[in-house]
Amino acid sequence: MVGQRRTSVQKPWRGKLPMTLALSVWLTGCSTSTALCDAFGPSKRATIAVPPDTPVEKVFICVDQASINSPDRARYADTGHAIRDVHAGVLETQQYGASNVAGFRLRADVSQQTPATLTLSLRGAGAYCADLGVDKEMDRLKTEIASCLQR
Repeated sequence: MVGQRRTSVQKPWRGKLPMTLALSVWLTGCSTSTALCDAFGPSKRATIAVPPDTPVEKVFICVDQASINSPDRARYADTGHAIRDVHAGVLETQQYGASNVAGFRLRADVSQQTPATLTLSLRGAGAYCADLGVDKEMDRLKTEIASCLQR
């Protein structure tokens, strides 16, 4: 190939495509991270045996006392209840079902079967879905609630 010139073809999109893809992933990541955090974020479930003939209201009082006495009380997302249904046996904090909420959120279900059980579900995401210590808080809740139910 003597005497022939090689010419290169310019590809103006070559450097822009990776940058465009990275920018679009970054922008959509902000919206999908909320859904992913709600679905796969820090959470823990536990079951506690309820002594026979214990009224549901007493179980709820024990749950309230344990959550109020938490050394990490400031990490709870709210102090009120969205659901407190003694007949259905359901207690749920205001922000439990909400998405993109930082702090601990708690749901308690008392079974109507014999022997009765209390099922706790704790969510605890902070900024950027950081774990606020859900395992440690659930262990503390289980210990305090079980102790309260034995009194």
